[in-house]
Amino acid sequence: MAEELYGIVSELDEEHQEAVWRLWTDVEREFGVSISKTHVPHFTYHCAKSYGASVHRLLANVAATMAPAVTASFILGVFNAPPPLFFLPLVRTADLNSIHRRLWADLGSIATGVMDRYAAERWFATVNLAPDLENDISRDLLPFLLQRDVAWSLTIDNICLLHDTGERQIIEARFRLTG
Repeated sequence: MAEELYGIVSELDEEHQEAVWRLWTDVEREFGVSISKTHVPHFTYHCAKSYGASVHRLLANVAATMAPAVTASFILGVFNAPPPLFFLPLVRTADLNSIHRRLWADLGSIATGVMDRYAAERWFATVNLAPDLENDISRDLLPFLLQRDVAWSLTIDNICLLHDTGERQIIEARFRLTG
């Protein structure tokens, strides 16, 4: 991890949140790396250096007017950067797109230092399966991950404010989608 950032994210449903925690524990044990003490399983809609003081009220309003979204995963993705990044892409459903569009429209006036890679034309929801590994263990990690069943159906029922301190990730606020 490096610089301090904030993100508007969703945690996974309980079953799949636990599955990612178990996977991270297994990766830590198998490869001698540390993940679970610094990261939170999630996917990101929006990321910025800061959000204004009204972010909690804004997120509560969005959550009260948006319904939970159903999505799925079925493949393992790899972004070939040093070291490679392994992720679980989620199907970009109409409901997830609606949440994403609404957040981007509402956050525009209170966010500074916005990361464009989460903008609508580039965005897809991904769950990082081996975040911030300092050494390239991809040669051994790929077959390890391919043994996992990632054909999941998930219900996304929350939006959260995540604070990445540069050292660890913290969910600062969580709002249930109830619309």
